[in-house]
Amino acid sequence: MKEILTVEKLKLKRSKIWILYILGPLIGVTLAYTNFYNNYKLFVQPGDNEWIEAWTQVAIFMGPFVLPIMVGVYAAFVCRSEHVSGGWKQLLALPVQRNKIFLGKFLITATMVAVTLFIVFILFVGIGLVKGINGQFPMLTLIGFCIKGFLACLPLMLVQLIISIRSKTFGIPLAVSIVFTLPAIIVASTPLGQVYPWTQPLLAMSPDDESPIESYFTFYTLLSVLSVGLLYFGTRNFAKRDIL
Repeated sequence: MKEILTVEKLKLKRSKIWILYILGPLIGVTLAYTNFYNNYKLFVQPGDNEWIEAWTQVAIFMGPFVLPIMVGVYAAFVCRSEHVSGGWKQLLALPVQRNKIFLGKFLITATMVAVTLFIVFILFVGIGLVKGINGQFPMLTLIGFCIKGFLACLPLMLVQLIISIRSKTFGIPLAVSIVFTLPAIIVASTPLGQVYPWTQPLLAMSPDDESPIESYFTFYTLLSVLSVGLLYFGTRNFAKRDIL
């Protein structure tokens, strides 16, 4: 597995994926702060912590829009080189178990999402300090939002990775990501939102008083079952395919 991860990292070094690491979070956080200050009197009431209220906007812009699209791009990137010049045949000719190849690509995608959320945190805090946001700085709470957002992205990563492995063109996974992202904000307010991979990051990243989650136990149980089920399906399906 260590060798697989090393090879995957080398492939990504040849790309310019690092641009997305900065661009995606910058867009999401900038839109969040812009909307927050344009509607400041609406969002902030006496006694509110401005950090938490501003983060609510990050959850709204990053959760159902920017982050899911970035996950789709990341998953497509980790499969891109194999779709070029018969790369799958070369990879699968190696004495490596197929389930480890799938797991390796999933772990690389997960790492990319983790880096993205870390940069979101840094940008959010940095811009907030420059803007002079009032209220006690809730570091552990904000870190918790990022961790929960990462966990909520797991089913989405697996869905997009399964699609990316099957799709020979980069555009199909991206198109799927965009199409299913569009209704996410609407679906989030319905019971379906708790099992819809494109809305789960929004629900997880939102503060308790802003999230429509009625039962966190149910939400994270569904999230865990969905993640395990998709991981099992993805590895089994990849192992049985002739290819590719």
